[in-house]
Amino acid sequence: MHDTLGRTTDMRKQRDYPVTLYRILLYLSRMRSKEIHTKRLIRIERATGVDRKELKKMLESLVLAELIDKIDSGEVGRGGHPLVHWEITEAGKLWRSDIGRFIQLGQKMGEYPKAFFYLPSDEM
Repeated sequence: MHDTLGRTTDMRKQRDYPVTLYRILLYLSRMRSKEIHTKRLIRIERATGVDRKELKKMLESLVLAELIDKIDSGEVGRGGHPLVHWEITEAGKLWRSDIGRFIQLGQKMGEYPKAFFYLPSDEM
């Protein structure tokens, strides 16, 4: 498939903001009762398919919007950086649900393929 500029587009990798937010919130919701290391940046990046640089910005925005909490473990990683993880808040769960309904509407209207609703890690 090609876009209007003649570039090849891959619908599986092409996402918009609501889908990206949904995937992050969905992952954190699924990992709510799991160990802390499953909610660190690298694990979220792998599970959602969101680039680390973009993911860091989005996680900070979600913290400011009070949809997730950033929790510092007090430990330091190999590079000397603090080890943090994220937890979804009650407000985040509500927004995840609302965004999910928006995506379902987009699927019914033919705007989103069904694969947009799932995490890349679901395929493993």
